[in-house]
Amino acid sequence: MSRISVVIPTYNSAKFIKRAIESVYNQTYTDWEMIVVDDASTDGTREIVNELSQTDSRIKLILLDKNSNYCLNRYLLI
Repeated sequence: MSRISVVIPTYNSAKFIKRAIESVYNQTYTDWEMIVVDDASTDGTREIVNELSQTDSRIKLILLDKNSNYCLNRYLLI
């Protein structure tokens, strides 16, 4: 099997982001990487993801300096 990439675009998701990340942790398949693209959140989302990425090198955080809207956030990864 090959490595799976999980991409999570997010904006002000502090209430839910940890649960989303934990849902990937709880899968039986472990050869994955997670790319969280934060679209200039202002609610602590960045700090939560950054803390989790410090404990697991499979989690990558991409920070956008300016809110660019949800659709553009996804297209930046293509």
